[in-house]
Amino acid sequence: MKNHPDTNDQRLQALFGEALGTTPTNEQTEQAWQEFITPRRASSSKRKNLYIGITSAAALIVLMLVLWPLMRTDIPKESIQVFASLESPKEITYTEEGERMEISTPAGTTTSITLSDGTQVLLSANSRLEYAKHFSAGKREVTLTGEARFNVAKDAGRPFIVHTEQIQTQVLGTVFDVKAYPQTQPDVTLYEGKVEVSLNGTAPRLMQPGEQAFLNKEGKLQLAKASEETGKWAEGEFAFDNKELKSVMQEIGSWYNISVVFHSRPLLEERIYLRMNRKASANEVLTILNDMGIAKFEMVKEKIVVSKT
Repeated sequence: MKNHPDTNDQRLQALFGEALGTTPTNEQTEQAWQEFITPRRASSSKRKNLYIGITSAAALIVLMLVLWPLMRTDIPKESIQVFASLESPKEITYTEEGERMEISTPAGTTTSITLSDGTQVLLSANSRLEYAKHFSAGKREVTLTGEARFNVAKDAGRPFIVHTEQIQTQVLGTVFDVKAYPQTQPDVTLYEGKVEVSLNGTAPRLMQPGEQAFLNKEGKLQLAKASEETGKWAEGEFAFDNKELKSVMQEIGSWYNISVVFHSRPLLEERIYLRMNRKASANEVLTILNDMGIAKFEMVKEKIVVSKT
């Protein structure tokens, strides 16, 4: 069956026939016309198909750009670092510069020091204490980064002062803990006697035995009753009684000197109960935590990563 051109094609066909010169037959005119128009119709169709193809490809690219972040499983939605590993020695290190002494501990290690006045200090892992070989006649001052327990020798004429980055503690003779690792909230726990604790540049507050001083969410110094498990680190234990997972992982990170990252903000406020010997390896601790089923704990590129199960 012959194809019948539309009205416009008929006009062009007539003109085309006239252009052929000697009056051709209708069959000859239509044959010549079809040979002329067919390639042009095919070209137009190709252009139309090409346009549709380009439009579809562009739409697909836009869709992939929108969906790709949602489709990827290797990028967490959140990454919250609660502890960053610190530069610490491989073994207990003593440094002496004139009258100043400095002692630093590696990960997973505590050490005891007796200062010139008879004060005894138990320095926790990944910590540093700076002090004078011989204290002055007016006061006794030390600077702490990390965690330590002080059993201060009584001397009414010379107050004992512990400086940290944010908190200052002053006593005459008592037993207390100070914890002040970088990037964590500092605290002071009193066991015996009385101490005055203050933020740098603020009026001191008097603590009673069994109290803990810490910074609240507004950054202000607050006093509260210390929990029973506080201070168990000095006995070689991890002891957490209904404690927020953020604080738990900060303590674990500081002990082993391993950075800790959360990939879920709600997990920061989960609470757990745990008691373990601090001689356990980091991987052994993570195994126990995973057995609890509240989150997934894994070592990834020398970091502890906490994510949803």
